[in-house]
Amino acid sequence: MQVCGSLCVVTGAGSGLGRATLEHLEALGGRVAGLDLRVEAIRTERSADRYVRAVDVTSGPDLEAAFDEIERTLGTPRVLINCAGVLGSARVAKRDREGRIRPRDLAAFARVLEINLIGTFNAIRLFAARASVAPAQAHGERGVIVSTSSIAAEEALSGQTAYGASKGAVAAMTLPLARELGRFGIRVLDIKPGVFRTALYEDIPETTRASLNEDIPFPSRPGEPAEFARLIEHLITNTMLNGTGVRIDGGARMREPQVRAGDRGGR
Repeated sequence: MQVCGSLCVVTGAGSGLGRATLEHLEALGGRVAGLDLRVEAIRTERSADRYVRAVDVTSGPDLEAAFDEIERTLGTPRVLINCAGVLGSARVAKRDREGRIRPRDLAAFARVLEINLIGTFNAIRLFAARASVAPAQAHGERGVIVSTSSIAAEEALSGQTAYGASKGAVAAMTLPLARELGRFGIRVLDIKPGVFRTALYEDIPETTRASLNEDIPFPSRPGEPAEFARLIEHLITNTMLNGTGVRIDGGARMREPQVRAGDRGGR
């Protein structure tokens, strides 16, 4: 699979890792379709080979309409990059203002899984149905799917139950999907980024950022979205990569922060 000339669909393309991936694939000669709830930043440089649409990845009808329009406008997609996701950190139980322990809101937990997991599967099912009947390329290949998991899939911290569960499930889908779709010549992979310089990273306190960077053996800094995008390029073009996940984290292993005395008791 080559990027140049291939139609690449990127969810979560409006910012961060998704936007960097969209722009990198386009620079390599790929025709790109960017999907996100907020697409203002990628509407400004539209071209004949770029499709942009605001869409909720959790909506079956809305995302299907987007894929139908992509196919009518640019043709059959050969590459799917799933970057749409949310963090949604929250403890499973915490004290309220009266000091009582309250369970986490169930809807908030479900929403994280809905976006990160169901939204990812929603895009995969719509992509696979189209790519599986496309003409085969070299070695019988028809498509590549790369979903964004996280190092939190393996070592999520406290307060990341929903996020860790959703990203762990994304990673768990990779092998069975690769086995199922291999007969159509479609490869399936996931990528597990660590700390990256995105809008979320810039919003956290400087002391927290410093602590995160200290836990990265080398280089002791956040990853750049362009580095994520270059790994995506390699996953697309290396045909022997299939059914597995790849970490990109500088060797980081997430370390549970020290609990202060005043934080004990579920707060």
